[in-house]
Amino acid sequence: MSNDNWLTPKEITKLQGMPSSIQGVHKKAKKESWPSRKHEGVRGPGVEYLVPFFHGTEEPQLKYSADNSEINKFMNEFVLIPGYSVQVSAGHGSTAMEGMEPSRFLAYRKKWLKYRGFGEKDLVIVWAKGDSMEPTIHNNDTLVINTSRKKPLDGQIFVIRFEDSLWVKRVQIRANSWVLISDNALYPPIEIKHEEQSNFEIVGQVVNISKDIGD
Repeated sequence: MSNDNWLTPKEITKLQGMPSSIQGVHKKAKKESWPSRKHEGVRGPGVEYLVPFFHGTEEPQLKYSADNSEINKFMNEFVLIPGYSVQVSAGHGSTAMEGMEPSRFLAYRKKWLKYRGFGEKDLVIVWAKGDSMEPTIHNNDTLVINTSRKKPLDGQIFVIRFEDSLWVKRVQIRANSWVLISDNALYPPIEIKHEEQSNFEIVGQVVNISKDIGD
């Protein structure tokens, strides 16, 4: 398997339900807008894809593995993090998720979780909407949220709920307030006084940003 949470087209052809040809993988990835990046360490325009596993699939199954050795190897290396069909606004707020089921699952290496000290059940995936956090976060970027981190940390990026809206903002801690900062200077900061903070919920900290590149 490839580094981190990414798979090469050749590796994807081994997954049950995926195209059996590399060309078919590229077509499916483009049609479904999978996040992609250059495959480091190879010559030419090689790419890797962040492969979604959709709700209802208990586990990714590999083709031609009568003894299930390949699938066991895959599941020993990866965990599937639930992704929700909700866009977390990097602008003026978007509808929050309530009682939603995951729409897909994305595979991340267990080594990465262990290195970062994350618990598998604490992580969820959402998607960014808007441009107020550019250049750090772009529209449609994939965001991994650590929901166990409820206490805002100065300078870090958090997903914050206010009424029916979810925002993704950088937090600045002051003596009597939080300031929600957009990395895009065109958007003014939002100050939340101490007495108003109970109206806001810290959903979790953004711990990983995956960007879609290419056409």
